[in-house]
Amino acid sequence: MYGGSQVASPCCVWSSRTHLRRWLIAGCVLALVGGAAAYLRWRPTHVTVEPVRRGRAVEAVYATGTVEPIHKVIVKARIGEHVAGIDVLEGDRVAKDQVLARLDSTVRDLALSQGKTQLDKARTLAGPKSPQLAGLESQIVALRSQLELANIELDRTERLFAAKAVTKQELDVARARVVQLDAQTQVAAEQRRTARGELDATAAPRASQVSALASEADESTVRSPIAGGVLRSDVEPGEAVAPNQALFEIADTRTLLVELKVDEADIARIADGPDASTVALAFYAFPGRAFAGKVTTILPDPDRERRSYTVKVSLDEPIEGLRVGMTAEANIVLSRKDDVLLIPAEAVQGELAWFVEDGRAVRRNVTLGIRTLTHVELVDGAAEGARAIVDTDGKSLSPGTRVTTTVRRAP
Repeated sequence: MYGGSQVASPCCVWSSRTHLRRWLIAGCVLALVGGAAAYLRWRPTHVTVEPVRRGRAVEAVYATGTVEPIHKVIVKARIGEHVAGIDVLEGDRVAKDQVLARLDSTVRDLALSQGKTQLDKARTLAGPKSPQLAGLESQIVALRSQLELANIELDRTERLFAAKAVTKQELDVARARVVQLDAQTQVAAEQRRTARGELDATAAPRASQVSALASEADESTVRSPIAGGVLRSDVEPGEAVAPNQALFEIADTRTLLVELKVDEADIARIADGPDASTVALAFYAFPGRAFAGKVTTILPDPDRERRSYTVKVSLDEPIEGLRVGMTAEANIVLSRKDDVLLIPAEAVQGELAWFVEDGRAVRRNVTLGIRTLTHVELVDGAAEGARAIVDTDGKSLSPGTRVTTTVRRAP
């Protein structure tokens, strides 16, 4: 054994230092984790805000439609026949009563010619130069002459009988002669009236027949009932058409309107007549431009499949280059208020809205009015300039949450 003090083993010293280092590292890690957790817990939430501002609030109904002419007609065939010729093309301008097409009328023209010949013959037989009536008229003239002479002879015989120069028998013969000739004259006149009636009765149906044939011949010529442009032609030369078949579509393209389809849920709020609703219009053919119009007519018969009504809108001013069939988008104005407070629609949740005050999120009850696609009329709940929260980057908010902001400009 050796005496004196003992010396610690190097192995033991190294072990103590190692444990101390481990505790120091562990402490640092815990401090870092705790600090990070505290930072994450108390870090401000980033939000996007848009100030409440003053402006115009417009409540409108959105609808789509097409440009249509005010005056448009479908020209149809009145008779069935082959098409002999077409005188116009799609896009042509036509005048009222201008010939559009001609249907084959050969058979009808022949029948009309024959009918006119028969009518002329019937009228000749019934007219002043009618042989039958002329014969009866000559007979009447002759009988009247004989009756006149018989009356003269009767007058002479009566004077002679008074002077006892003739017998009673001779007077009776003279009187009988007058009566006989007068009866024959009346019979002849009645025969003439009967003959004229029969001839007139023969001529009348001939005249009606000729009138019908002339109408059919005229209907073989298809004419435009209005002045305008040929929008569509549905017939070709040589084609057989049926009565009432559509041949052409003619429209006065100088006066156009817009026909909109409005959902039945909104139609009761739209007005025509003296207090007609105003309409803001846009056309795909004129990007970036806006036009104004007014509701003129709401058709009473709905489209039952689409559950919509047709609303006709007149343009306040003619639009150069506007054509039939162009597509239109419209906002039919229901109400409008100027110089009211507007809050972004994204900031509103029911009757609540989030705002930023003194760096913290605040939730308030709001009273709202007119709603548009982007903004809502703010009747009560905040003042002009209040910063309404429109985006939270997907994070939830609680009243009092600290926030940092990015301001979005109102459109």
